[in-house]
Amino acid sequence: MLNWIKHHKLKLVIAILLIGVCSVVAVTYLTDWELADLKDWISYWTDEIRTWPAILFFLIVVLLPLVGFPISPLFIIAGIRFGVTLAIPFSMAALTVNLIIAYWISTKLLHRLIQRIARRWNYSIPKASQKNASRWVFVVRISGAPLAVQNYILGIAHVPFWPYLYVSLAVQSVFVVGTIIFGESFVSGNMGKALLGLGLLVVAFLAVSYFRKRYAQAKPGPADTAGG
Repeated sequence: MLNWIKHHKLKLVIAILLIGVCSVVAVTYLTDWELADLKDWISYWTDEIRTWPAILFFLIVVLLPLVGFPISPLFIIAGIRFGVTLAIPFSMAALTVNLIIAYWISTKLLHRLIQRIARRWNYSIPKASQKNASRWVFVVRISGAPLAVQNYILGIAHVPFWPYLYVSLAVQSVFVVGTIIFGESFVSGNMGKALLGLGLLVVAFLAVSYFRKRYAQAKPGPADTAGG
């Protein structure tokens, strides 16, 4: 089942979007709700989100994904709160801080705990080598695992910090931009720009699918297997 999900992730995303649209249509036509009611509801929450203090929302984007909260909805909310132009640098800055904190947690706190457990079982935690670090990060980032899981895997493997950071940001930036453009434009009713954001996301998912298949039978490279 998990393998099927990995190989059909793009189809699942498109299907979920279609189900969402159909659900809105069904609610509109099969209940007492009218389209105006839906617009009023969206408008209410849009106005509410725009009152949130920027520093509070920054902390939300930084901290919630550390415990496994999905980050994509936060990017959409950022687009609503700040608009596309400001939301993109805002989200990238928050994502950068999130990645740095996650790296520190996984290399300093989690690594020591897991290392102790591994030693009891006479197992040595492998370390990614400097030579293959960028490839390790890229392969993990396109794995489809939740962001927090990706971060902690890379930290526990002691991937060097700078490849961890710049490759992560490069991969995530496409999804950040696409998600913000799609979410903010969809909520504001700009369907042309929403389709642009959706198209960017589809291209990103296709690229991820291509590289995932390419690396399916290959390993990221030899690791230094000395425990750290």
